[in-house]
Amino acid sequence: MQRSLLALLTALTLLLTGCASPQSAAERPYTNEEVKQYALEMLSRSGLSYEDYEKIRSALQAPTYRVSNSIRDSEQLRTMTPEG
Repeated sequence: MQRSLLALLTALTLLLTGCASPQSAAERPYTNEEVKQYALEMLSRSGLSYEDYEKIRSALQAPTYRVSNSIRDSEQLRTMTPEG
């Protein structure tokens, strides 16, 4: 009897502990603007020479610059590049 009561109390304690733990918020994908802003911030902290800094900054600022958040995009790029 005591073992079953102890097992029941242990199970109840574990259940309540699981319910009391904070729920993690669902992560959302970053927008291209957020990724560009982060890349520019990291670039400003990189300590590159002025010429290299300007090359990379202008590439990041280009309107055609796009960051992929999808594995599907990398697979499409792989099929578009000639092999051999």
